[in-house]
Amino acid sequence: MGKVDLVFSISSRWTMKGAQDWLKASFPGFVDTLETEFAGFDYHILTPRQYGPPWGIPGCEDCVDTCPSGPEDYPCGAVLEPCDTVQGAGITFSAGWDASNKRCDLSGGHRYIGAGQADLDDAFACVASVGTSGGGLVAEAAVSALEDEINAPAGCNAGFLRDDALLVVVAIDDTWDEKSEGTAKDWADALVEAKGGDADAVVLLVITNDIDDPDGLCGYEGVPPGYHKLRTWTELLPHSVFGSICNDQGYAEYFAAAAAKIKAQCDVFVPQ
Repeated sequence: MGKVDLVFSISSRWTMKGAQDWLKASFPGFVDTLETEFAGFDYHILTPRQYGPPWGIPGCEDCVDTCPSGPEDYPCGAVLEPCDTVQGAGITFSAGWDASNKRCDLSGGHRYIGAGQADLDDAFACVASVGTSGGGLVAEAAVSALEDEINAPAGCNAGFLRDDALLVVVAIDDTWDEKSEGTAKDWADALVEAKGGDADAVVLLVITNDIDDPDGLCGYEGVPPGYHKLRTWTELLPHSVFGSICNDQGYAEYFAAAAAKIKAQCDVFVPQ
């Protein structure tokens, strides 16, 4: 059928509390789309670290049973791997409020999910439950996950990014990501560059606030045109979907819309 490399870049800032709940409710829909629409596909799924180590480490390394200022399921005594602190590296361990608070069991010893992953539902929920105790640099983290060094044989994401696969980036944040390094054009160029200059080999789904839209779900705040960098990012790529993070019905429908674009591009994608 085809190969698809999916990057789910998810903000873990504290303002994401409500959106994290809606996101988690959408996980079954995401997985169902993968298992039905992409049955037979060879896919990789990676959630990149935004920056820094998981919350509470090393400050909590001496606690016993539970951390007095943290969630009850906090993994006291957890041992970090070198890639657990690298921006753009695939998350296999997250900690803090609303996070998975455990090391994810991923098949193959990779920092990403492969098509042969046992119990895809649990694995996806584990890597994508980034919590609300971190930060949000969703565009910057997504771009970092695609750099040559981190995808080299000795890199944290070795084997993830493939020349003969479509690249799909899903960015989820409740702001317009004004703190990520670079401009929206820089981010768009980076995705296209990762596919050898072929914009038709990239699909982008952005789920964020829509305060720049008078008809948006988040409430219009009169943001001037061009100020919403995440919306501009979608406008700069020919195959993209924009969804409102304030959709309390969840986000599965946005992923389904992106899936339609992915399948359409698979029909015309010719690896260079």
